[in-house]
Amino acid sequence: MSSNTPVLEAVSAQAAADRLLRWWQDTSDPLAPGGWLSLVGEGAADGGQVLREVGAQVASSVLVDATERTAEELLGEVLAALGLESRRYGGRRWISEVRALPERRLVLLTQVHRMGRTRRSYEAERLLTGTLKALCARTGLQVIAQVDAPALLRSGDAGLRLEPAGADPAPAPPAWPDEVRALALAEPRTVPPRAWAALVAGLRADDDHPVTEDALQAVLAEHDRWLERREDGVGFVDEAVAESLRRETAPETVTRVNRHMTAWLRTLAPELAHPDGWAAGGALGRYAAAGLAMHAAQADHEQKWTTQTLDELVARGELVAHLPQTALLDAARCAHYGGIGGNSAAADAAYLWDYGVVPATQTAWAAWLHLMATARSDEDFVTGLLASGIRLPWKAVWTRWRPPGGFHASFLAPGVVGETAEVRWHGRPAVAALGTPEVDVTIWDAHTGEPLAGPWPEDSVVPEDAHTALTRPDESGTGDAITTLDALEAAVPGTGMAHPSLLSAPVLTVGELAILGGPGGLFALSPAKGWEETAGTPGRAPLTGPYAAAGPTTPQHATPPGTADLRAVVGEDAFRPVKEDHLPAGLEEDGARELLTGLGIPAFDESGLRLAPDDDTFLTEFTWPDDAAEAPETEGPFFHLGRWMGADLVLDGTGGEVFRVGDEDDPVDGALVASSLENFLAMTAQWLIGLRISATVDNSDEQYALRQHVSGELWMLDDTGSESAAWMYIFEND
Repeated sequence: MSSNTPVLEAVSAQAAADRLLRWWQDTSDPLAPGGWLSLVGEGAADGGQVLREVGAQVASSVLVDATERTAEELLGEVLAALGLESRRYGGRRWISEVRALPERRLVLLTQVHRMGRTRRSYEAERLLTGTLKALCARTGLQVIAQVDAPALLRSGDAGLRLEPAGADPAPAPPAWPDEVRALALAEPRTVPPRAWAALVAGLRADDDHPVTEDALQAVLAEHDRWLERREDGVGFVDEAVAESLRRETAPETVTRVNRHMTAWLRTLAPELAHPDGWAAGGALGRYAAAGLAMHAAQADHEQKWTTQTLDELVARGELVAHLPQTALLDAARCAHYGGIGGNSAAADAAYLWDYGVVPATQTAWAAWLHLMATARSDEDFVTGLLASGIRLPWKAVWTRWRPPGGFHASFLAPGVVGETAEVRWHGRPAVAALGTPEVDVTIWDAHTGEPLAGPWPEDSVVPEDAHTALTRPDESGTGDAITTLDALEAAVPGTGMAHPSLLSAPVLTVGELAILGGPGGLFALSPAKGWEETAGTPGRAPLTGPYAAAGPTTPQHATPPGTADLRAVVGEDAFRPVKEDHLPAGLEEDGARELLTGLGIPAFDESGLRLAPDDDTFLTEFTWPDDAAEAPETEGPFFHLGRWMGADLVLDGTGGEVFRVGDEDDPVDGALVASSLENFLAMTAQWLIGLRISATVDNSDEQYALRQHVSGELWMLDDTGSESAAWMYIFEND
């Protein structure tokens, strides 16, 4: 038995309902103190029937079939059955409403192991490891979940193992033919005939002698006890047969079939193309839309940590445009075993999910993918998506916007945009962006996003030299001059926002363009009418929280983090090179000397960190105090660089390390903050980028992800220095 396999209490099928009722009735029963338990069936034991018997005897119990549901859908159905209105508003407010229920309630979930649109799916695990715990924690709610797949359970999970009571499993033929075994390796549970034939070809590794439709029909007729016709194709009468066959299949066969299906479905893309997405074109298109990503995720089955096939697929905009958001997320989560790499459509899907951007149509979802790829400068993906054959209701024209998940110096400008107004700049159609909370004003070309003027600070008027350039729009193209910020604010439209936290500025229409803005900046879409028609994206935060952790988003082909990022953050003019003959004699480390005399040290004071190359104390020798929180790890000599959170920041002249020297009352552990001066400047850049972005993010899930991005980048730059608590202290204690 695996160390992760829980020890379950065994019970016969006849006694199971009574045992579960005793647990429900006796709140002191130690069977499942966490408030939920799993019912795991074996052989012919029918856990679903047991739960139906329990439900019939518990007044006001809730029974929900989880088959093919996502965790989000299932939770929504449960909350609706409980009569909780908070489900309509999204987010986790439903937890407090569940805790306020006036009486204990029992929720019974059947077929949890069959959640998800595909046979391989993360949805059941997502429910069991997160949603159920939130549903039952400190509430009067108790849940029994039928999970006929012990591998989904963790070592600490509670439950019953349902033993068959003399019932024999349904008889099977002496040997299953290839056609049936292949059908079990389909990802969607309903399989069109052509997809069935492709599965057989993958199983047999024989494309030269494809199985005929007549042969498939003969197999179907001969095995009609186990197989059935459906509107969109063929499926198993009892999914347990398919699940058993999948468990019996050798890993190399699973890999071969899924690679074959991935390649075959990709070749069908031109044939399946439909302006509303593959799924709108018929049964085969629906199979491809639901199953391609999961087949790709399974295509590297033998190499657990290899995701090359899926990663190659996710980079192809012409294919991803047709894949539903949840299909993409589910496959990426399964392939990556926990997280999703950054800079991909899958990461985009995860970050948009966190903000509740889950469009109702495939075309609107493809438009959001186009916007996200445009924002991260992924030109290949954008080109592919535009060639996908899908009809975009709108598309991004230009972006000056940090997309959700964005973590890079280039995403810092223009910063928060609170409002926008249509103006003219030397007669050119332009957009005035007003920031918040400081009303810095910037002017952008409406058609290209080119910066034209600004920023002008809050405490100023429109500069005099801009009075003739900045005018109101009118029918002739140029109207009265705008000379005050009040006049500019009066031109802000009284329209609604596009999203309550992501795009909180009133939507501005400039000709055929819709200008959207918010904490991440602004961008232009076209046509504006297309946006208006699909603007029903509710922005309702998911009930179940984040889908998966994704890596940071950076511009495509961005250089690795380094000191150049600090120049982009604090400005070139902030750096002060030191003349060679001004370096102290004891500063011998070559890397530090080269950096100080070349790039120099920037002068800035932000978020408790002050580097002071203009001070008289800069590079003066520093004596390590006796009352320091930590003794020096090196011999020195040490030279002063600045101050950080009330402590001295010093450079070791011999080894080149950077230390933060706090006194004995200092709450921050770890004096060594960087192994070299170059590392320190590169780490400071990532730290500042994270802090500046954090100040603009109004989403707790992205705030959490941002902290992970900062911590991860610091570790990549300097695994030793990043151990100091100084780097993350402000993120964790602000």
